[in-house]
Amino acid sequence: MRGAGPFAAVAVAVVFVALCLWHYAPMLPGAALWQFDEFYTAERTYSLLFRGDWLTLFSNGAPVFKKPPLQYWAGAGLLLAGVPEWLALRLPSVLAAFGVAALTFRLAWGLAGTAWAGLAALVLLAGSVLFWVSATSAMLDMPAALFLLGAVMATAAAWSRPRFWWVVALMVGLGALQKAPVALVAVAVTVLVLRWQVAPARARLWGPLALAVALVAVWPLVQGLQAGGAPLRVAFVQEQSQRFLPGWGGWDRSLRWVAWARTDGAVLWGAMLVAVLALPFVARRRAVFVTVWVGLFLLALTAARGEVFDRYLMQILPFAAAAGGAVAVRLFRPGLGLALAVLVGLTAGGPFKTPDTIGLDGPGMTPFRPLLTDFRAVIRPDESLIVCGWGKSDLVLFPGALWLWGSADKPFRRIWRAAELPEALAIDNIRPPLRGLCLAEEFEALAKAQPGVIEVARDQGFVHWTYRQ
Repeated sequence: MRGAGPFAAVAVAVVFVALCLWHYAPMLPGAALWQFDEFYTAERTYSLLFRGDWLTLFSNGAPVFKKPPLQYWAGAGLLLAGVPEWLALRLPSVLAAFGVAALTFRLAWGLAGTAWAGLAALVLLAGSVLFWVSATSAMLDMPAALFLLGAVMATAAAWSRPRFWWVVALMVGLGALQKAPVALVAVAVTVLVLRWQVAPARARLWGPLALAVALVAVWPLVQGLQAGGAPLRVAFVQEQSQRFLPGWGGWDRSLRWVAWARTDGAVLWGAMLVAVLALPFVARRRAVFVTVWVGLFLLALTAARGEVFDRYLMQILPFAAAAGGAVAVRLFRPGLGLALAVLVGLTAGGPFKTPDTIGLDGPGMTPFRPLLTDFRAVIRPDESLIVCGWGKSDLVLFPGALWLWGSADKPFRRIWRAAELPEALAIDNIRPPLRGLCLAEEFEALAKAQPGVIEVARDQGFVHWTYRQ
């Protein structure tokens, strides 16, 4: 590869991405949604179409303020345009994956000064199961990763080319409309690190700042005008602040991210994180912002007392892959560095995963659809809907699927113990007639606690029942 220019590396990268598309595209048609939150995406997306209200998201028939609307808007728009459901719900993630791949390539190139580092970074990125699960799912994480990565890279570019502050503002705003204002935090970290090293080029920042503030604030303001303070409490206190407030839950809980990284590929993540630490000493001096951001994010996961998930690692995976590609090529010749990246990627299964590996060959919630369709078909206007919850039925039949397929746009009330039903009936907190769904063992306890509960049908371990008295 000595003497080969950037065109050769870019051409190989394009071929590599095309091969990945050729491999994964046939897996998507007919693949069922299989992750818990994918059904929340489907539910909220369809609620826009069912109700015609694009300024309020609904979950279980009631307004929900946990997430902003960008991906739901995109999915609903695609459905209105006639795009089939299997593609419409996943397309934002699929397209974002191409953007993440392109920016990861460019970031590694910039860090190492050679496009071959970008190709090595792509190989590492594609070795991750987490990347392909996020790329082929109806989840919010891949577009969020794109906007975060774009915001940080635009900040680095704006240091010497001030026009990129407009890109920073746009990426920060889109990130806030996609999932959470994490890109704003990442930009602040990048600014502090770069400012410590060298002063930025003079620029008028009032315009980009106004755009960023407007985009970040618009959805909370709209929701606040409609529903008062509840949206702010849910979105910023419950979903963000309380989730990442520091708290100690023991090493097993605090270091969950280590287990997630090991599951995704122990050698892959180990090599990438070592490269993140080595990056400021091996690559260009300003590369330290990558090390600081990855380190702070992992520290936040370690300290978080709330519930965090493996998919959150998607927010640092592109940075880690770029660091791995840059360090490999800087420490060794491009050919050897690329070969090492390929070997590390192969330890995690390589870029061409099977449908089973990324979850696209399972039935998801499809087996429950006949039960829910029949349930929905017989709901009477005067009936209240009940679902049992003490047997973890929500981990068997996901709540988003329950409402999407089983409700006539009515909310389900979840009861948490068998005795709750007669207690609520006694104080007129629940009024018959009732129609409900419970796991078989939950139903047996419910029927004992409340005489008059009548079984209608059984399917997939659930009982469809009514109560009229």
